[in-house]
Amino acid sequence: MQKASTTDFRYFPVSQRDRRWGLFVSTIGVSCIAPNTPYPPVHHPRAYSLDWEHGRVLHEFQVVYISQGAGLLETRKAQWRIQAGEAFILHPEVWHRYRPDTQSGWQEHWVGFNGSVLQQLLRQRFFSSASPRFRLRDERPLAAEFHTLQQLAGTSLPALQQVLAGHTLTILGLLLSSTRPAMKKNGEKARVIQASITALSDSNAGNIDLEELAASLNVSYSWFRRTFKERTGLSPHQFRLHLRLTTARDILRSTFLSVKEICDRSGFHSEPYFCRLFKQQVGCTPSAFRSLRSRPAQTAKLDDARY
Repeated sequence: MQKASTTDFRYFPVSQRDRRWGLFVSTIGVSCIAPNTPYPPVHHPRAYSLDWEHGRVLHEFQVVYISQGAGLLETRKAQWRIQAGEAFILHPEVWHRYRPDTQSGWQEHWVGFNGSVLQQLLRQRFFSSASPRFRLRDERPLAAEFHTLQQLAGTSLPALQQVLAGHTLTILGLLLSSTRPAMKKNGEKARVIQASITALSDSNAGNIDLEELAASLNVSYSWFRRTFKERTGLSPHQFRLHLRLTTARDILRSTFLSVKEICDRSGFHSEPYFCRLFKQQVGCTPSAFRSLRSRPAQTAKLDDARY
């Protein structure tokens, strides 16, 4: 007897508060498409209808994760084979179509979402409609997030949209992680980067020369700089500045040393440069930061400043 296909999905209203949050979820669902059965499943609202002949354009983002089976994804620019354990992102206003192989069928999980956060991620080129497919090294964390979304979708949890948005961001983070080179625990890259972080974090490192540091680790400076940024998100120079500013904030909290003394102790040799960089990264001058020590809420806000 031929196995029937099954589908479970939900659509969510979106309030102005949800939009202000920066990311809101519009739909969550799962479909198990049996071999040799029609695709797509019926009963979807018109805005989500899809057929292979005409394709579809959405007005939101969707992540589709394939946990079983195989199939095809196509845009006007390219075509991709999709295997179990892979996922793809559908971008708004981009024509696309996809379907499982007739012989295998597939199980698909999806979440639809949008918001200002997504525009920021696109501007920073974390994701592109030209590269929609993602191959997971370990799909278990992604599968767990989709399972959680499916479970939450049936609840009346307060601030449900914001909770769903958090899990959706985790999914996007997992997809991004899949595009980064894996770091072997005992590999050469891991050894070099860990050794350099230890050296730069040493309180006695002082003005360690970065090119000399690379040479001491038996790698070229260009390789060292590129690999360090690839692994940490910061160049060695930026990482060192981050450590120095963190030291400066600790001294400001715990002593009444002058700004010039703090500048010297934290590894800066130009007080104007130190003050300018501190204000740029923390949001206020060193003196103003110190004056907030007795106001924990405001200090905590500054501590969260992005480097």
